Amino acid sequence: MQVASVIDTLRTLVGFDTVSVNSNIALIDWVANRLADHGIRATVQHADEEGKANLFATIGPDDRGGLMLSGHSDVVPVVGQSWHTDPFQLTEIDGSLYGRGSADMKGFIACVIEMVPRFIAARPRTPVHIALSYDEETSMRGMRQLVAHLASAPTRPAACIIGEPTSMRVVVANKGAAGYRVRVGGHSVHSSLRDSGVSAVEVAARIIVQCQAMQARLRESGRHDGFEFPHTSVHVGRIQGGTAHNITAKDCEFMLEIRALPGITAVELIDDLRRWCEAEVLPGMRAIAPDCFIEFDQIFDTPPLDERGNTYLAQAIMPLCGHGQVGRVSFGTEAGILQGVGVPTIVCGPGRIAVAHQPDEHVEIEQLDRCLRLLDTLASRLDTDALLRPA
Repeated sequence: MQVASVIDTLRTLVGFDTVSVNSNIALIDWVANRLADHGIRATVQHADEEGKANLFATIGPDDRGGLMLSGHSDVVPVVGQSWHTDPFQLTEIDGSLYGRGSADMKGFIACVIEMVPRFIAARPRTPVHIALSYDEETSMRGMRQLVAHLASAPTRPAACIIGEPTSMRVVVANKGAAGYRVRVGGHSVHSSLRDSGVSAVEVAARIIVQCQAMQARLRESGRHDGFEFPHTSVHVGRIQGGTAHNITAKDCEFMLEIRALPGITAVELIDDLRRWCEAEVLPGMRAIAPDCFIEFDQIFDTPPLDERGNTYLAQAIMPLCGHGQVGRVSFGTEAGILQGVGVPTIVCGPGRIAVAHQPDEHVEIEQLDRCLRLLDTLASRLDTDALLRPA
């Protein structure tokens, strides 16, 4: 398998502007047609919202589990970023390929697509499944929809590799990612009468300070030293509220993000924060104005990937990647969703997460070549399902 053909396929994939707010249908249809050229029928699973779809295809027998190779088709925006190349036109510079999604994660998808003839020629007793999802960069609704289908199917994949950029290192665990909109309703009065009003901005500030105290406790407890950042993190990324300097703010809201270690859920932390608000903050607010409120609205909540249950898979794949140790990462992936329906999953793909979401995102050609070699080795070993079973 020549990496040049992968570069050509990646050029096409990068050319599809699949920023999450846009449609991914053109890319999905293009991949489905490529598979059809090889006699592989792909199932296109449309979302409830117009313009979004997953893709799922099987090479080999469809009556047994097999290995799923999974990637997300959407990318993050480029607005406000200073690129030195056109982000939607693949550009080669000094052995690297620049373009939005080149690392995260269309490079992996290109490798998988170009390996299809090799998988077919191997006539595997163990099937290979190809899965592409939508909206991974926002709500992960695509994978949730796909998983609902897999959970009710007669057979489901026995194992999965998600090709997020890990520099081709096998990752066995990642943090969860949850986002909440915290809304505070106060009571508006002229600031000269502030004691008869409730400033939603000031209440929000109290809650954020409490979040910082929670972060300090989390930093000292519940550590997992296998992670670069070995604790659960709590972060406020945006806040807005108020109308004028001389009016107590009637409304304020902020976005709270939680990246939880395996074994910890964001719901637990939000429940603790909600109880604190009900005991320490709301009584004083409602003593002044009974209609004051504090609300926590979940925007998304993606579970972490827990390495319990996928160790055997990692041990089988790791020697094929040239790394002697497994990794654990702080960024979120779809792996925990798959794990939740009983599909053991690891994360391993070409490129570096450090350049993902950044201007001048790129993937090294050498990384694509390493990914191809891994997939080629897997193709030669799929005549047995030993890779997909605990020893």
